Amino acid sequence: MKMYRMKYMAFVGVVALVAVAFWMLASLCIPSFRYSATDRQLYTIRHQELRDNNTLYTDLLVQSIKANNGYLVLGTSESDYMNGENYYDFLNADTTLKCRFSLIAGAGRTACTYFPLIQSNKNIGGLKIIYFVNPAYWCNKLARSNADYFFRYTSFANYYKANKPENKAVNEILKTNLRNTRLDDVMSDFFSYYIDRARRKYYQDLVFNIDTAKFENTLAWIKPRPELTMPSTYEPPDSSTHNYDLNVDASFDINSYSLDAHPEATYRYDELCAMIQVCRENNVDITFVVGPYNSIAFGKAHPTEVPEMQSICDSITNLLESENASYIDATDISSTAGAFRDWQHHSSYGAYLIYQKIKDYVVEKENR
Repeated sequence: MKMYRMKYMAFVGVVALVAVAFWMLASLCIPSFRYSATDRQLYTIRHQELRDNNTLYTDLLVQSIKANNGYLVLGTSESDYMNGENYYDFLNADTTLKCRFSLIAGAGRTACTYFPLIQSNKNIGGLKIIYFVNPAYWCNKLARSNADYFFRYTSFANYYKANKPENKAVNEILKTNLRNTRLDDVMSDFFSYYIDRARRKYYQDLVFNIDTAKFENTLAWIKPRPELTMPSTYEPPDSSTHNYDLNVDASFDINSYSLDAHPEATYRYDELCAMIQVCRENNVDITFVVGPYNSIAFGKAHPTEVPEMQSICDSITNLLESENASYIDATDISSTAGAFRDWQHHSSYGAYLIYQKIKDYVVEKENR
């Protein structure tokens, strides 16, 4: 009986191996699916396609932005979706601007998470980027590297594929985010990545070659301007919904968390320098937005932190100037009533003020 079971298990194993081998060999006969679009600009692409650097999507994103003389907006949680009322939404709705603005953003998605996309995309040269620098990332544990955040947005395989050891500044930032990672997590992520690459020949290349409409249904294009509306003026929030004493949403509990500035921490400055370097090496035209911080909240709750936060903003702008990098200074919004919804995120009114600064910069840049 035992011998029979062993023979049966061996038979099943051989059948499985043959099936896998056939499946992989058959995938070689499936042509890669390619898609080109120059008449429209992609708004964004899905998280998983970015994490794995799926070139079908990342190439199309870059191609559509460059073909339409647009910009790619990169940022952290302050640049995430706000029901159509964030600064890039206002930019896209502005009929006086000819260019459009695509988006990649997320909590903890700081500069280093964009390195693989910039380093590994062959057509990245000439792309125009606006990168939002939030001073909140010089506070608390955010001031240091965070492997959980990094690998939320970047697969291990994608990191190793894009890594260039000769670029010491960039490589050091990437290696810093590898510290304290577990080997089983790395191996599991590698395994999932390459299995998905093999499966992609079927659920992507085969399916989309048969029916291109299925691919087009996965894409998010920037809406035509008639579908995007923006008031001619944008008023501060009503006092019934906004706590003007602390300059936060009325529903926000100021004691739920707080920010402690760490101007002495060097990681974020090094990361910023590496971002400048990797963009220059790849001929990317990047403009930094030095964002505001909620100085009213800091002044009321932690008054000793205000000089620390201001010194961080000054150090960021000094670094950008010393590197001869283009930037937009939005730090004067820090003390504007109604401009924030919590410690570190601007409100829709704050977004409107940021939009105006970016618009002025873009108009001047495009008319040079």
